[in-house]
Amino acid sequence: KVKKKIEKLEEKKSAVLQTKQLKDGDDFVLEWKNDNLRLFIWDANKEDGDRIRLKINDEIILYDYTAKRKRKKIKYKLRKGENIIEIKAISLGTSPPNTSRIELVDSKTKYPVIMQLTLDKSAIITIMK
Repeated sequence: KVKKKIEKLEEKKSAVLQTKQLKDGDDFVLEWKNDNLRLFIWDANKEDGDRIRLKINDEIILYDYTAKRKRKKIKYKLRKGENIIEIKAISLGTSPPNTSRIELVDSKTKYPVIMQLTLDKSAIITIMK
């Protein structure tokens, strides 16, 4: 019985991959299993007024969003094939560079990303569905 309970607990655990760091112009490609994307975004360091624009497949999801310590959750239905997520620094806040933390969740796999962007620069995350 104990062995079965341990196996069930291990099945429920999420795989958290190593944090990927993206800077100006970087891109990151992920293979995706699920039809949906769960994305969390927040200020990685101290809350200093960093503002970003988040686009998924050319659709603006967050236009002039000020990153906070509290995680903002976004759900998005992915299309088949290539899905492009673009994060652009709109302001650097009081402590440059613009540092946002993102976590992409696919079923039970978490992909942590730290963005370090200069003003008006972007990083791209491509999800292959």
